[in-house]
Formats: sequence, structure tokens, C-alpha cells
Amino acid sequence: MLLNITTIHELFDQFTRMVEGHVQQSNQEQRLTIPAHIGKGFMTRTRIRPGMEIMITDITFEEDMKLQLQESCQLFELSYCVSGEMNYEWNGKRSLTSSKTGNVTFLEDVRVYEEKKAGIRNQMVEIRLTPDELLYYAGDLTEKRKMETWLSHYRGNIDRYPDTPAIQRCVSDMMNCTHLGTMKRLYLESKALEFIALFGESDEYGTVGGSMTLRHDDRAKLQQTRELVQHHFEQPLSIRELSRRVGMNEFKLKKGFRELFGMTIFELVRQKRMEKALAYIEAERLNIGEIAASVGYSNASNFTTTFRKQYGCNPSEYVKRISRAQAPATLS
Repeated sequence: MLLNITTIHELFDQFTRMVEGHVQQSNQEQRLTIPAHIGKGFMTRTRIRPGMEIMITDITFEEDMKLQLQESCQLFELSYCVSGEMNYEWNGKRSLTSSKTGNVTFLEDVRVYEEKKAGIRNQMVEIRLTPDELLYYAGDLTEKRKMETWLSHYRGNIDRYPDTPAIQRCVSDMMNCTHLGTMKRLYLESKALEFIALFGESDEYGTVGGSMTLRHDDRAKLQQTRELVQHHFEQPLSIRELSRRVGMNEFKLKKGFRELFGMTIFELVRQKRMEKALAYIEAERLNIGEIAASVGYSNASNFTTTFRKQYGCNPSEYVKRISRAQAPATLS
């Protein structure tokens, strides 16, 4: 089912309508209890203010929950999965979220395919806000630009961030909050801000704009990573798997790769896929669905969107251009 999210506050409301669950409301908090045929558990949404909310989920689904989310607004989200298993796909990229995993998301006008596995208890905390709400905390213009640069690293992606004991404690405090009413909202807001600060600390926000010192063996590992990405671009290896294979922690792998090669790992995957797609179009004349599947896209519309961003036209338009260019000249 497709949920079109035009403001960050619509996800909870649309999901509630979709599952036809029962909602209890108290001040700025809404608690959704899902129907028995969907599963068991709840989802709580606390609206801190326009442009910022906190969602806490504890649900076990009866069947795999598959959603299409059209994120038609700017969304910055920090999430932490306490338990569960979730798969995401967007713009030809994939991400697997499992227990004790934190994700940072910065999306706009992107369709995300989300699948949560049945029979597994999904416990998650999500802090959802607009970029402007985050930039509100910038002390001056210099700090604002620094934060904008920091944000730009995550644009268009769902990235994993380093897990720390402090983040785990903060998440536990939020999930086990015993305050009520206004005090609960104030407590959760303070914890959400703590969460953001801890994320910035783990992500080395203070080094934004600076370069990472890469030793010779670091560069060798990143070159190995690049070769692995190029070899497996049709079925990309996860960041976790790349990190395991080359022996480098995930944060250093992502940041070092970007600094050494001038692009993210996902951008290299997209580049290789588009190069292969172009070769298929020019040489083998496969149809669009076949080409999309051949370069690792399970959804043809995602493939078309990425192709258009890369080459400035849809694949079908590119095929027509080739056909016109190769058609024999007509005698007048």
C-alpha cells in the first residue's frame, strides 16, 4: 500500500487509517493499538511541536508488513532499532535494519519500500523532524553552515551510525518513560535532543569540514572496498558486510571512502548500475523492466527515476533517440 507523506506528521495518521486501529489521545500524545488480525502491540506518537515528533513502536506483525512510503517532504530522522528486522529499498539502494542498529535518514521526494518481518518483535524509537527544526539550534551563521554541510552528507540516504552505550541508555530511557502528560512530553523532548547530541558526537560532528587522516593500510582497505563494490554492484554488499570483509569500522569506512574517492559507496553503486544499464540499452535492446532487473533494481520506477537523474531523460526516451540516430536516412 502507498502512503503519501507530505508532512512529517502524516505517517502516524496514515498508518492508523490503513490498519484501522484504535487510537487513544492525551494532549500531544496519540497511542495506536493495532487490531489482532494485523498483529499485537502499539505505536505511540508524541508531537513536540510543528516539525518535530517522536514515535515509539512495539509491534509484532502477524504477516510481513510491506509499505510504500512516498516521502514528499523534507525528513530528517534518527531511529534506533532495539529489536526486529526491517528492509528498506529506495532509488536502487537497500538497507537492512536489525537489532541494536541506529539509522540516520535525510530524504525528500523519495519513494521508500519498507518491509517488516512477521513474528518478530519490532521495537523502535524514531525522532522525526524537518531540517529547519534541527538548524534552529545553530548559534550563528557559521554554525548553521557547518550543520548544513553535516546534513548534506546524508541527503538521499538511510545510513547507519555508530552505536554507543550512551545512545542505548538514552533509547531505553525514552522507551521506559513513566512520566505522564506535559512532564512526559518535556522529558521525551529533552531525551530527543540528547539523542541528537549523542549522534553528533558518535558521528564526529566536530570534525565536519575537516579531513580524516588515512594511513597507508587504510587506503589499501578502501581500495579493496571499492573493488568489492564494483564487483557486487548488481547485488550490493551491506556496509556491515563490507566493513567485516576489509577489517575497518563502518564509520571510518563510509567517511574515508567519501574522502578518498569523492563519492559515497551508494553513489558508486548507482554509477556502475547506470553504466551497465546504458550498455544494455545500446547493445542488447532489452525492455525497461528487463534492464532494471539486470542491474539490480526490483522496481522499474526506481530505476527510471535514477536513470533520469543520471542522464537527463527516461530510459524509453533514450531508446527512441538511439533508434532515430540509427534509422537509415530517407531519400527526398
